[in-house]
Amino acid sequence: MKQSTRLTDDQFLQQFENHRLDPASFNHLGHLRLAWLYLTKYQYAVAVDKICTGIQTYALSLGASDKFNKTITIAILQMIYIRQQQFTYKSWPSFVTNNPDIIEDVLSLLLAHYSKERLCSNLAKATFVKPDIKPIELH
Repeated sequence: MKQSTRLTDDQFLQQFENHRLDPASFNHLGHLRLAWLYLTKYQYAVAVDKICTGIQTYALSLGASDKFNKTITIAILQMIYIRQQQFTYKSWPSFVTNNPDIIEDVLSLLLAHYSKERLCSNLAKATFVKPDIKPIELH
């Protein structure tokens, strides 16, 4: 079992926010867990701000600030938010079990809304850009 799944939600958030989370625990699943937790704990706009700022400062603390892509981060947050509005998930494991597409192939979901060129552009890394294929509908 991966370290991030052994941590309670509170431990995971605390370690992330204090920049003490093992980088191995902040893989794709760790990013999604963070998004799910913030969207569960805060209103949407606050969650967006906290996760973008948090990932940027965490990446900076690891010397990996060039990896952050604001558009990818916010687009995935939007997808998770929509699913949280449509269904009730009592826990992170429940969300994981019921959303294998986000867990296993989020890139395909993103590319249904964005061209690869737009999604990977320098502008998309620095600021949120709207989809150029089809919108992600927030309810």
